[in-house]
Amino acid sequence: MNEIEIEIELRGAPVSEGVAIGISHFHAPLEQEDIPEFPIKHSEVEQEITRYRRALSSSREDLRRLQTHLAKEGSTEVLSIIGSHIQMLEDPLMKNVEGKIREMLKNAETVFQTVINDYEQSFSHIPDSFFHQRIIDVKDLSQRVMRHLRPRSRPFLDGIPPSAVLFTKELIPSDTAALEASKVCAVVTQAGGGTTHTALIARAKGIPYVANITLDNLKEHQGKQVIVDGEEGLIIINPSLESLERYRKKQNEKMQLQHHLERDRTLTAETIDGYAVKIYANAASLADFDLVKHYEASGVGLFRSEYLFLQDRTLFFDEEAQYAAYVAMLRKAEGLSVVFRAMDLGGDKYPAFFPDLLHEPNPVLGCRGIRFLMRYPDIFKIQLRAILRASTEGTVRILLPLISDIHELRDAKQVIEEVKEQLKSEGFTIAEHIPLGCMLEVPSAVLVCDALASECDFLAIGTNDLIQYTLGIDRSNPAMNDFYYPTHPSVIRMIKMIVLEAKRQNKPVTICGEIAANPLFIPLLLGLGVQKFSCTPRFIPLLKRTIRKYTILEAQAIADEVLRFRTSSDIAHFLLNVIESKEKSAT
Repeated sequence: MNEIEIEIELRGAPVSEGVAIGISHFHAPLEQEDIPEFPIKHSEVEQEITRYRRALSSSREDLRRLQTHLAKEGSTEVLSIIGSHIQMLEDPLMKNVEGKIREMLKNAETVFQTVINDYEQSFSHIPDSFFHQRIIDVKDLSQRVMRHLRPRSRPFLDGIPPSAVLFTKELIPSDTAALEASKVCAVVTQAGGGTTHTALIARAKGIPYVANITLDNLKEHQGKQVIVDGEEGLIIINPSLESLERYRKKQNEKMQLQHHLERDRTLTAETIDGYAVKIYANAASLADFDLVKHYEASGVGLFRSEYLFLQDRTLFFDEEAQYAAYVAMLRKAEGLSVVFRAMDLGGDKYPAFFPDLLHEPNPVLGCRGIRFLMRYPDIFKIQLRAILRASTEGTVRILLPLISDIHELRDAKQVIEEVKEQLKSEGFTIAEHIPLGCMLEVPSAVLVCDALASECDFLAIGTNDLIQYTLGIDRSNPAMNDFYYPTHPSVIRMIKMIVLEAKRQNKPVTICGEIAANPLFIPLLLGLGVQKFSCTPRFIPLLKRTIRKYTILEAQAIADEVLRFRTSSDIAHFLLNVIESKEKSAT
């Protein structure tokens, strides 16, 4: 008689939402092969260096092929991560191996592994999430290079059956990017968190993902049926018939919702009583402009220009290449307005591009945003020249990142005016009026938003960073997830303050960030007076659908009630009740 399988329920950290029902596959990391260590002669040094360079070149080609494949999926954020890995192949860390081969007189594998181990050891003691992610990226890249130095290593996806729920200790970004949803229906890991590159890629690919599940005692369940609930962080091994029925129903409901959302993309964004709002799309590449039109957005509310440079660092000093890229985007926009945010780079984003930023003690509070642009004025001016020259091809707006003080705005305006005059003196034609905006992402900017609004043309609220800096939380640190409260009363009051001041001065304000597309916040934001939203294109139908469920009077009543609460939990519970009541009344 067969032994009855007992249902096992485990709870971890939700990373990527969605529901999957599949077969468990426990995947061990690549075996740590014994890397042969042997001395080489002086006459063999160049041969080993050539072999190492070929491994780097092959790795670069691997990543470019992966980029080409991912481009078809339309995920610009994933493309940027893979692009950063390509750039890391030019990093001094990687180049240092050649000198070490000459110095150590040993084979390339041994020297390469020594350099990587030294790097990991140097930063492993630093309790900073940025450096932790950096170590993961280096480990990811080093495995790829080693596969070419030691080609006997088996490919990551070998042996994974169709409809697999992949259980593994840790998943590196490039392996996650290579996953196909048709083959791997969900991921469960022991390490990881919601803000890692791996998490971002899983969400972009629509693969449910749960982390923080201890795997040591689960391997006996290889090949068993598993349910993964990426919203609740729930894993069910050997599910009962009741559990299967419940989750199959949930899967069907999600599929129906996706079908309805695709249909809703053509709807107008207005409340039941005709209060119209504008929904813009965030973009990071030329391919995103196709999605802008597909989802019938009002324009591009935030073009994250830094992603261009993460793909190709030569663009920093190539005005003509930047100009060509911006012209192509504006032509694709076909008259819709495009907000070009000046590159938002710095110590918290790929500091290897700028070695003097590599060892900032606290990159999140370091040289980034407008500070970075003013520290590197030559780079800033080249980008401005390219944008201003392209301005005759469409409707252009320029947005300055991380403004914290009126002097930063004035200094940036002076640079812009200098560039304009220089272009005119060289015979270039630029648009007569190019609106300039401030990205409000720190409390100091909010508290002086009256002054900023008086000296710029529009405002944008960057809620992700505003929450981070208001609450003193590093949002890239998984250990801080429980302290990251988008519903904190201070954040809600700041949004209200900005909207009121913008209205008083008749300056448009757009809200960006994750809460701009979260159904939990939409009625509240409408009630606070937000009239312009900018979000990832695929969330536009959900945003339209949510807006059309409320009257503006309902939304204002919700906002009035929320502003009376004193705790983030009270606000969150209230907003959840609002949504549940709305769903019940609809049925």
